[in-house]
Amino acid sequence: MASVSQRRNNLVLGGIGLVAASVATVWIFPKWHRSRRDKNEESNASILLTAHEQLIERGTPLIELKRVTKLIGRSVFAKMESMNPGGTGKDRAALNMIRMAEKEGKLPPPADVVTHCDDSLFLNPSLPVFPYSTHDSDGTNTKMQHTHEIAVVPTTSAEKELENMVLQALEKSRTGGLVVEGTSGSTGIALATLCAARGHACLVVLPDDQAVEKQRILRSLGAVVYEVPTAAISNPKHYVNLGRKLAMLARDKFGVSAVFVDQFENLSNFDIHYRQTGPELLRQLKQQGRSLDAFVMSSGTGGTIAGIATYLKEQHITNNNNNDVQIVLVDPPGSALYHKVEHGVAFAAEQRERYLRKHRYDTLAEGIGLDRITRNFSSGLSFIDRSIRVTDQEAVDMAHWILRTEGLWIGSSSAMNLVGAIKTALALPEGSSVVTMVCDGGQRHATRFWNPKFIGEWGLQWPSADCIPDCLEK
Repeated sequence: MASVSQRRNNLVLGGIGLVAASVATVWIFPKWHRSRRDKNEESNASILLTAHEQLIERGTPLIELKRVTKLIGRSVFAKMESMNPGGTGKDRAALNMIRMAEKEGKLPPPADVVTHCDDSLFLNPSLPVFPYSTHDSDGTNTKMQHTHEIAVVPTTSAEKELENMVLQALEKSRTGGLVVEGTSGSTGIALATLCAARGHACLVVLPDDQAVEKQRILRSLGAVVYEVPTAAISNPKHYVNLGRKLAMLARDKFGVSAVFVDQFENLSNFDIHYRQTGPELLRQLKQQGRSLDAFVMSSGTGGTIAGIATYLKEQHITNNNNNDVQIVLVDPPGSALYHKVEHGVAFAAEQRERYLRKHRYDTLAEGIGLDRITRNFSSGLSFIDRSIRVTDQEAVDMAHWILRTEGLWIGSSSAMNLVGAIKTALALPEGSSVVTMVCDGGQRHATRFWNPKFIGEWGLQWPSADCIPDCLEK
């Protein structure tokens, strides 16, 4: 039997235990729980995707062009990248490149959710205040400091013009970050859409031979557009070179977080198509019970065809004859990529001196064809089996025919892709399956590719109502 002193000690120890348990319940556990909850909330906040991002990550449909299939006896599928939220196949790469820049600290984190709109919405108080010139009523020039916005210095100097473009863009930054890119339009539109939601300013350098619709869309999305004459890539005034210079200027002179996206050389472009688009395409094809005999598309930056080609080849996809899937490049007039694939030398006859009509290449197709080999294209070059030349007239005829046949209103590069896909399919045995890309719709090409006056000025024929593309002529 326990002694009185032992019972007293047990009671004391029991009381201490109850107090400790109470303290743990009242103070320690809630604190641990709050800490865990806060971490979970931080984790959830870090993966809070915009509607735009969710749509990109859901992917795009793969549809069979059944009337085309019935006509030629081979299945032709279109990966509808035009159904990305930005209306272009560039959305995936743009998102991946922006995310990588943020992850590496080249851009600030995305801005908080916008809950109100006022004059300060696009003004970042952490940005430096810049002096600007203004004219008094008597015409004299007075230096002033503006405390709420960055003003532009009127000037005709080439360097000042670049500075002004940077300052115009920075007025719209909610993060202090600036995204700069040289683009023929589609990547710029994808970047501008992303920047609008993430709070970064967007400055797009655009060559002057692109459809005016692209400029209007870019400006509507809040991007600052710097339109420049077309030039060879060796020229410092080429739109890509100017984009790089503008980003450097923003960093060095104004001390802001500015990134030149560099879609042609940035391997985040290749990476997303290798990791996402390629597997998605193959999965969708298998869901329809089909194997793949050929993948056919043109090249702009080279990221899409290189990433998908690398993935497909690595998967050792075979057709009924146990041959690897064919990867076929479609190339427009004036581009050097056809000869690079076919002969190992980047050359285009249209680029010869005295024969050059334009500084880059002679085609009305926007966003495809190059006079150089990019890092993205090089990453998948060894997996491209052959190349097909497609003329501008073939693309125009195909665009009108596919509208009448399948109800697809497509842009110039998509039309070239379809010509290449049908040519490739007809060279394969009956029952074969070919996949190509519909990159964007005709909405962005109304003033050029879908304009009869422009087509005539380019020296091409506006198709008649009963026109059949040459690639379908028996």
